[in-house]
Amino acid sequence: MSNQTFFFYGSLMDLELVEAVLGRKAANLSFAPGWLLGYVAETALGYSFPTLVEKPHGRVDGIVTAGLTDADVDRIAYFEDTEYKPSVIDVSTAHADIAAQVFMATATLKSTGTPWSFEHWRRNEKPLLLAVTRRVMAEHYGKTPFADIDAHWHRIKAEIEAEMHSPVPLKRRTAAPTPTAPRRAKRAASPTRPRRQS
Repeated sequence: MSNQTFFFYGSLMDLELVEAVLGRKAANLSFAPGWLLGYVAETALGYSFPTLVEKPHGRVDGIVTAGLTDADVDRIAYFEDTEYKPSVIDVSTAHADIAAQVFMATATLKSTGTPWSFEHWRRNEKPLLLAVTRRVMAEHYGKTPFADIDAHWHRIKAEIEAEMHSPVPLKRRTAAPTPTAPRRAKRAASPTRPRRQS
């Protein structure tokens, strides 16, 4: 099936990250605000991304992304790993309610109970995840089996974290030459007084 529609409520609301996962520009995709009722987004235990938790009067804002191909969805599933599985759920938009696929957390993923903030993630967590995602998708997608990617993901994350926090070597400053004191001009010799002739 092509031309699939997904509702993203976490880091995949960020266009740069979407393009890093897809390995291409997202010019052919359409994006529109949407929201999911009956849930709240909370930070997953041990992670920086969200998980959905059912709440009767809850609401989760996100992005409805349409035009995804089968190849796109396969890459997204590789990025999401085993912590999430897509389910078809009714999502609201400004124009109508639609059926969209939503990545729901598996039973192994638990919540911290703390609300997840996209703005906080973008300011504090995005640079690391973006760098890790670009390397993982470039080096392992289509090569490393899905079941084995977790170890590579954590290794690459640790390497990039170390690079980001390593001290930046400063260029050694060359000492300025010590200024030489100007030589004092020799005192002009006093003219010799003529000897008085006797």
